Parts: sequence; structure tokens; C-alpha cells
Amino acid sequence: MSVKDSVKRLQADMGIDPDGYWGGLSQEALEVGYKLDFDFAKFKEVFKVSSISQGFLDGVNGLFAAFNHYKELDSSNPLYVSYNLATAYHETAFTMQAITEYGGVRYFDKYDTGRLAERLGNTPEADGDGYKYRGRGHVMITGYGNYKKFTDILGIDLVSSPDLALDPIVSAKILTIGSLKGTFTTRRLNQYIKYGLEYNEWVNARRVINGVDDNKAIADYAIKFLQCIKVVAANVQDSVVCECCGHLLPPEKMAI
Repeated sequence: MSVKDSVKRLQADMGIDPDGYWGGLSQEALEVGYKLDFDFAKFKEVFKVSSISQGFLDGVNGLFAAFNHYKELDSSNPLYVSYNLATAYHETAFTMQAITEYGGVRYFDKYDTGRLAERLGNTPEADGDGYKYRGRGHVMITGYGNYKKFTDILGIDLVSSPDLALDPIVSAKILTIGSLKGTFTTRRLNQYIKYGLEYNEWVNARRVINGVDDNKAIADYAIKFLQCIKVVAANVQDSVVCECCGHLLPPEKMAI
């Protein structure tokens, strides 16, 4: 399914003219009476997986809570959502759970002194801040400078307690804000993804996170994730989703 086909499906589900171009009118219609949700059954079909762990399900639902929250940033734009899902999928080794950058204390000595430490905002002394402020989250924030930046933005003391970046809600907020406000690299998703109809829009969007590494693989994930996004009425209690069929379930029937 093409990007245009995926957008047409979302537009049709909201009862607006399905032209395949997600713009201001589509976004306005979404925000008036709908919100985005995730079709886990479609994910299994598109990504060719046989089962979904509870951790993966919880991780995706946590991300959508952030995506549906920061409306002033157009955070619920399905094109941006699909790219952020792809980023989280890649950066967390396909688990969708906030993780810590791999490596022991000695590995992170490279962040402790010298030019790399300076670029990350760490002190020039060998005082262990390379390890203390190692990468954490759905997308790795690394270095004192980034932890201080998001401390100021979120009002949460990540400097004193950097492991708070592993909290799924905090991590989802960091991913959402960082990619839409340009906090990671000064570049924002809306600088690259317009209507998503050109493949290079998705490829170049990697510059929002981390240069060009694995940019095509993540672009491919994003286009697939767009097929898995759905719209639901804004008043639907959809926090509990069946991983088998993707339908909403009452809390008492939630699969454990």
C-alpha cells in the first residue's frame, strides 16, 4: 500500500474527501472529533510477525498517549507519528520500550573527556559523566547538555536522576518534542515530511534524529507503520486493545 493509499484510508474513516494529501484540513478534522490509534493486527500482517509481547503493546500505547497530547506541535499528524514509530522501533531494537545504550563504564569513557565530551556538554574532567549521561529512551539522549535541555523543557530533573528518561511516558514525550521542535539536531520533521509522497522525504527525515545512518531502513519502517495507524472517535476509551484482532476491549478482558 502506498503512502497516498494509507492517507486516503484515514481520510475516508473521518468522512472527508479522500485525496491522499494530508494537510491542514485533514489535521483539523482529526483534532475536532478523532484521535489516532494503532491497529496491532495490521502490524502483525504488515511486519510479518506472529505475536506481540505485552511490553511491545504497552510501549506503543504509551507513545500514542504522547502523540495525541502535543497538538500545538501537530504531534498527531499521522505522517509524523509513523516516522516516530519507525524511529522508536529501530532505536529500541524492535521492542518499543525505552532502553539504555549498551556498554560498560569503560566504553563510555569516550564521552567523559575531550572533544566528544565537550560537544555533549559533559565536563572536561574524567569524572564519570560519560557513563552517567549515556543514552537512554526510545531515542537515545546522550550527554549532560541533552539531559539539561529536556529537564528544562519537561520540568523533570533528568540531570540529577537520568534514569527518569527510561520512564515510558517521559521517554515518549522526549521523542515527540525532540523530533517536532528540533531539540535533537535543530531540524524538525516538518522540514522534511510534507505530504510523504516522495520517498526522499522519509529518507531525509533521519537528519532530525541522527544524521543519515540507517535512513532508508527507517524510511521503509515508517511507510509500513502508516498502514497500521487508524482513527477512532475522540471519546472512545481505547487504552485496552486486543493484540490478536486490534479491536477495543473492556479492561476486564485485557490479555495479560
